Amino acid sequence: MPEISPKQNYQNPVFIVGMPRSGTTLIQGILCNTGNYFAMPETHFFSRVVYGLPDNLEDADRRKIFLALFEKSRIDVDKKTILKLNSQKEIFEYVIESFNTQNQKTFLEKTPRHVFFYSKILKYYPSAKFICMIREPKNVVSSQLTNTRIEKKSIIRLSFLYNKIAAALLNIRSNSNVFIIKYEDLTKEPESILRQTFKFLDIPFSTKFVDKVAAPPEIVAAHEFWKNRNIRQETIRKNDADKWQNTLSTAEANIVNFFTRSRAEKFGYALTFDRMAVGLGIFQDIRKLLAFRELKRFFSKVHG
Repeated sequence: MPEISPKQNYQNPVFIVGMPRSGTTLIQGILCNTGNYFAMPETHFFSRVVYGLPDNLEDADRRKIFLALFEKSRIDVDKKTILKLNSQKEIFEYVIESFNTQNQKTFLEKTPRHVFFYSKILKYYPSAKFICMIREPKNVVSSQLTNTRIEKKSIIRLSFLYNKIAAALLNIRSNSNVFIIKYEDLTKEPESILRQTFKFLDIPFSTKFVDKVAAPPEIVAAHEFWKNRNIRQETIRKNDADKWQNTLSTAEANIVNFFTRSRAEKFGYALTFDRMAVGLGIFQDIRKLLAFRELKRFFSKVHG
């Protein structure tokens, strides 16, 4: 990969954050289709690449960042360039710039867990705007189980992760640079929600973007096979509120409702649970929760 100088004058960038599997890729693809933003995959920059590292970097830190970009973000970068850069922001903008083939002055970055780094991002980009996606918890959890071996993932951990992201969204949702989108609303009234989104971003709206939703291939990393459907998707599909039933058992659904109820209700999701089913579900899930990888993620500050 050729050397690329980081750009220091990006203005009014947009960050798409929030719940995984809640339409973040869908909204990213639509906005990239407007021509106002260039396409790129998730960087995981703040949540994985530089997490725990100082802003003023030593050589050892730069080497860690290079490896993390390659291994965790699956982004091809020039090692010599990385080792010359002095700060996290410079490296972040170098990564961004590697996808900016049309020399645009702003960017749209989508990594759901970057919601945890709202304050840090604002220090870098005071004019940044955040589109925050939320979805009914059972469908979020069940979707997270469909792209891996189900028996290895703990429903309890995924429910706590939902709560953690929901809490972060609740902390910022009243801020003027934050726009909350419920996935169910986007799929039910796409034109209305997209009009509001475009107004929030101060970009022109056209009804053609309601039907032009196929995502550019550049937003899909090689390992994210499940996103290929977004490249082929021609229209916004209606939400199937009961889709979770294809993946979750009754006991597992009750676990999700039990643990996420208080947070989800603040976004308008009414959840119920049966205590006996919850007890059975917890008993069945505890073995998965105690597996080393799941336990490590459970206690991770950002569930990286």
